[in-house]
Amino acid sequence: MDKLKEFGQKVVEYEHIFKILAVIIFVITAFLLFGPKGNNETITLDKENASKNEVISKEEENEKRGASGKVYVDISGEVKKPGVYEVSSDSRIFEVIEKAGGLTGKADTGAINQAELVKDGQKIVISRKGDNRNVSGSNMADTSSRSTGASHNGTAQGKININSADVNELQKIHGVGPATAEKIIKFRSSNGNFRVIEDLKKVNGIGNKTFEKIKDYITV
Repeated sequence: MDKLKEFGQKVVEYEHIFKILAVIIFVITAFLLFGPKGNNETITLDKENASKNEVISKEEENEKRGASGKVYVDISGEVKKPGVYEVSSDSRIFEVIEKAGGLTGKADTGAINQAELVKDGQKIVISRKGDNRNVSGSNMADTSSRSTGASHNGTAQGKININSADVNELQKIHGVGPATAEKIIKFRSSNGNFRVIEDLKKVNGIGNKTFEKIKDYITV
């Protein structure tokens, strides 16, 4: 009888242990099934919210920038302080000129419309008197206005005018090929007209040696 009673007690103890193990297994299973999924959903929602907030921030930034009415204009040539200036979107070219310190004494004031409204990213080039090369535009290449006179077409007394000659005319200079001609045009568009023929040495690829060969065939 004592052994039977002892056996019964052990069964009760084992049953209690099994119940505890069952509860632990249930809790672990529930955690594995539902815990990570809930975390993933939270992480996903956080990422979505972060992305939405980032988009909203960019939109707000763009709206503020548009509301401010600010644009950037690049002005060069015959102004005292060439450079890029921030102005209001309703500004006129004459106001940009004022920001650039005003015109030089050699500026051609009659060939550009100073009352023209500026645009964001606009390039304005103020040329010398007689060059007839004032240009303003957002995507400007070398769009010089040329007269029919020989001096503006680049051949004054047999010399090529490096301020008005186009790519083809520049290649008529002995020693100037297509690549160098393009560099001259690009430099002229960015910096305005050459003041003296020696300024040509500022163009990448034209050194003293090359200049000495071509100086007798060019003019400004």
